[in-house]
Amino acid sequence: MNARAFLSALRVEVERHFAVNHLFLNRVATAPFSREDYRVLGENHYPLVCAFTSYLETLLVRAPASPSKLWLAKVLVDEYGEGSRGEDHAALYAHFLDACGSARHEPDSRVLAPAHRFIAEHRRIVDEEPFLVGLGAVGPGHEWAIPKMFESITTGLQRAGFEPREIEYFTLHTAQDVDHGSWLEQALEGLADTEQAQREIRRGALLSLDARARFWTGVQSAVVRYRQPRAIRPDGARPRSLFHELALTAWDGSTLAKRLELGVVRARDRLRPTLGELRGGKKRTG
Repeated sequence: MNARAFLSALRVEVERHFAVNHLFLNRVATAPFSREDYRVLGENHYPLVCAFTSYLETLLVRAPASPSKLWLAKVLVDEYGEGSRGEDHAALYAHFLDACGSARHEPDSRVLAPAHRFIAEHRRIVDEEPFLVGLGAVGPGHEWAIPKMFESITTGLQRAGFEPREIEYFTLHTAQDVDHGSWLEQALEGLADTEQAQREIRRGALLSLDARARFWTGVQSAVVRYRQPRAIRPDGARPRSLFHELALTAWDGSTLAKRLELGVVRARDRLRPTLGELRGGKKRTG
């Protein structure tokens, strides 16, 4: 398959992927979500924004050819604040969290579990996989997927009553990623000229999208847990027995059990990095 045909087919595959059409995104686009629901979404999503430039920086050093270096450098310039009054994308997202009433953009905030898993996988990809696999992850896996995913989120944010200035990250990023996707296609035409290269680019895109699907599932669970903190009880392969239901009811009604459970949650939180560590590179997520 020639490069253009491959890239055209890959773009369709990306846009049809489960992650890009996740049930959670469909619900956001069509069902009423509160500002507090979007706070939960934003607190989970913000670390991904903080980490994205680190993937690009790693690949820029590893890039073997000028076309890919040029694309990575151009995207980095936008991420650092070109076209957004000098505010980088993380700063724009922090404004959104402020509008949601959240302070989880402070440096000492812990990275939440869905984001931690997503970032760890992407850092593994850009550090350990062949360069074209990494480029496939942050290129087609991100730049061709985000405009469609953010279209659903922006629709929901507008329905929830957010002002345009409060959701500027989403609207600006959607527009910029259309440009990034076009630049990427030009860069990849000179790189996807062999069957091996095409396999690696596609593998990276699918690895990223699979991680994205797991991320959205995690965010969906976090929103449900926020709304109904005691409702999420996985049944597993078999329905719970009467004894199991009674034991859970007793556990949920016990003050000591709640303290114990909270202690375990806090201990797990401390194993994940803070945003300051994530952005400063003091502690790698993974």
